Amino acid sequence: MSMLKNNDTNDTTADETEIDETGSDFDEWPSAPPIDYIEQIKGYELISFESSVVPPPLTIDEVETEKNEKEQQKKIIPQETSPNLSHSKVREFLLLQISKKCCYGNTAAKQMKIVKIDYLPAFHYELQSFLEKRETNWTFAPHKGGIVDGPSNGNVPLPWDLEENPSMLFKDEVRIVNVPHTGVIKACHKCKGTGGITCRDCSGKGWSRCLHCHGDVYLSDGNNLGRDRCYYCQHSKHGHGQQDCAKCQAKGKVNCVTCDGSAHIRCFIQLSITWKVVTAEHIVEKLNMPEELIRDVSGQVAFEEENRKINPLLSFDDASIKSASSILVAKHADKFSESFILRQRHQVRIVPVSKITFDWKGKSGYYYVYGYENKVYLPPGSYPQSCCWGCSIC
Repeated sequence: MSMLKNNDTNDTTADETEIDETGSDFDEWPSAPPIDYIEQIKGYELISFESSVVPPPLTIDEVETEKNEKEQQKKIIPQETSPNLSHSKVREFLLLQISKKCCYGNTAAKQMKIVKIDYLPAFHYELQSFLEKRETNWTFAPHKGGIVDGPSNGNVPLPWDLEENPSMLFKDEVRIVNVPHTGVIKACHKCKGTGGITCRDCSGKGWSRCLHCHGDVYLSDGNNLGRDRCYYCQHSKHGHGQQDCAKCQAKGKVNCVTCDGSAHIRCFIQLSITWKVVTAEHIVEKLNMPEELIRDVSGQVAFEEENRKINPLLSFDDASIKSASSILVAKHADKFSESFILRQRHQVRIVPVSKITFDWKGKSGYYYVYGYENKVYLPPGSYPQSCCWGCSIC
């Protein structure tokens, strides 16, 4: 429609028209008012319509630290003994696995001699921190009447004074809360409190030139004979040759999208609370197996602890696990300065791993049986009967 208007005036270039049409789309989106449009509220003077993180006050950490020793939940289980794997069992596990690979023959697995079985368990240490982060920002919504909870209703609580608890510990969650007593009613900045804005389709006229008769009132058959009156625009409120604008219903204005035609908006402060689980881990294994294999199978929980804040693990026999625990616990304590550590837990799993050494036709090799699922891992090139080079099975 705007192109027709530009052609009538012959004053606007095609490039200018494109820019105007693009801008009009943005004009119809809801827009936030300028920050100086909003009254200052104590404790929230620096926030704007963009979200900003509010670090937790130190007083929260001091109070919670006093409870730390009373809430300890520790469990230390003696390390398991070597699993009882017979030669027939480890051969059975191998046959089951190679049956899933077309490039492995089963003759070697059936005839190989099991030389020895060595048990070398792997340790999997995992630390989880359950974090809470709070962010605030001004926001707005159309106001169509009703009671508004404003500053006159009481003191406005600070972001970390609002008591909100997660629905479940160690589960990611996001919650949006309106801060009490922060509501204020303002005239809509977009439409200047009128409730409407100029219709972009008709530029506020309420009509546009009829596309069928081109404003000529009559339809032509091409020979200028027997012309009929244009029935597309014959009922227009603005006269023949002009079509009523469908978007604004010939009014020249449409409802302001910011206030939804109410002429007023309600501004208030919004609190966004994010609960998130952050995990760190360390795996100790002595057989050069891929770590993801150890991570994805079951094992025995040899140690576990959950607390408001945990201390590094010092009561485990493996020095590498103790060192990793100290590093990861310290890293979590320093890394999340903008969040509050609501809860922590860590555990050590012992994953059974057995190395099976075999001999077949003078060729020696080995494979691993690991986890309570008794999965098999064959390092690349270790199986003596394969029809392709470099396959691995796990």
